[in-house]
Amino acid sequence: MTSTPSFGTPSIAAASPRWERWAGWLLLAGFAAAGFNHIHTNTVFGQDFYLHTKGTEAMLADAGRWFPQDFTNRPLLYALGVIGHWLTHGKAPYEMAAVIYVLMNTLALWFVHDTTRRFIASPWLRLAAVAFVGFLPSTQVAVVVYAGDTIAQLPFALTVWALLRCLESVSFRACLGYAALTGAALVLGNFARFPFVILPAAVLVSVILVWRCRRLSWQRGLLVAALTLPAPTLAFAYINHQAAVQLAKDPKHHSFHWEGAGDMTWRDLLLVKSTDVRIFNAPGYWENEMINGALHYGLPYHQNYSYPALIQLSTYTDVLDYANDGQLDNGQVRPEPQKALSKWSVRLGLVTSVGMLLAMLLFTFRTVATLVKPRFAPSTGVIIWGMMALAWYLPLVLSFPYMENVYDWGYWLSRLVIPSLWGFGLVMFAEADQRLATRTRWVTVLVAVLIFAQAALHLRSVWF
Repeated sequence: MTSTPSFGTPSIAAASPRWERWAGWLLLAGFAAAGFNHIHTNTVFGQDFYLHTKGTEAMLADAGRWFPQDFTNRPLLYALGVIGHWLTHGKAPYEMAAVIYVLMNTLALWFVHDTTRRFIASPWLRLAAVAFVGFLPSTQVAVVVYAGDTIAQLPFALTVWALLRCLESVSFRACLGYAALTGAALVLGNFARFPFVILPAAVLVSVILVWRCRRLSWQRGLLVAALTLPAPTLAFAYINHQAAVQLAKDPKHHSFHWEGAGDMTWRDLLLVKSTDVRIFNAPGYWENEMINGALHYGLPYHQNYSYPALIQLSTYTDVLDYANDGQLDNGQVRPEPQKALSKWSVRLGLVTSVGMLLAMLLFTFRTVATLVKPRFAPSTGVIIWGMMALAWYLPLVLSFPYMENVYDWGYWLSRLVIPSLWGFGLVMFAEADQRLATRTRWVTVLVAVLIFAQAALHLRSVWF
């Protein structure tokens, strides 16, 4: 196995200067503090709260009852809610569960920072990457809401961290241990969110690409696949069987129409509209618009906005306005100064959104080119983060033209793809690190400072 880096990217962990370690801990502390503040402002009581409390109460009554609605709602959320009941004797179960979620997501962000030391050379950009993904308004809300999206980030980040350590381990024993940990993280993920079912395929593709780059022997690659793939596959099969048994008499909640559902078309999915400029005023999900002479909720209205506009809006704002009293706010319009700050968050976020899009297009080109010429390959860390992010994102989003109620039920909301947004952001910062490597240090510092300012804007826009 060779450890020759590609495109000048470090294939072993870069040494962290002391100031970066302190700054990293400060970022994590700020992230946790923001999460606890969101608990204080009732962000816990977010989307589908009553459905999930129903699932939790069912598990309290019968520990084997895992599914309140369908197989996409996984039991880990309800198990943590049960723990919240036990710890508070039923007095504040979901707030206590949210405390656990904040700690879980803080740990996930630590894994993010630690992985960046293996593919981003600049400590300034490593910290900027952590600040960017951690303080996105969509991330900030998703770390505490009592919903399945909240618990996806930790097993996702742990999977990436363990697989990266596995593929870059010099020690055979360490490689085996990290491979087993990767499989365990994927098993945990299957109990957390349905999209984890596809991630073993992303692991396999990552292993093949790293082998193709001559950074991994085929013997070790086979061993890694054998240790990481069977367990999560069996876990999915077991969970799916339990769902089939428990929901046998329940009506199906999701439906697909392979001839096209007619709700969100391919045009809506891929192309922007002239009316999309309205998102730069940061409308909330529950705000009314006059459409065809009648008042409607503007954002979920059929074909009112394109998907690119909606994902931009829901990434850079708390589009459901849950940071301000959760569902208890009775649909109040977002107040100032958060409203104005949200507008600037969406507008300035266009720069980083374009950056992520370009970085992922370049990543896709390099990944495909790797099959022909390995010298085009990104670093191992970028391969893993990019492949995992795409595996989470594409199956969901590309199914939209065939699903009913995509607009009405908010399938376009960024909360469903937070792990992908983290991956896209990290690939972008890795690319920026490559581009800025030949520049003077102050240019890199300036870019990082601008990202820190953007992160501060994001946080303030959801701070109540």
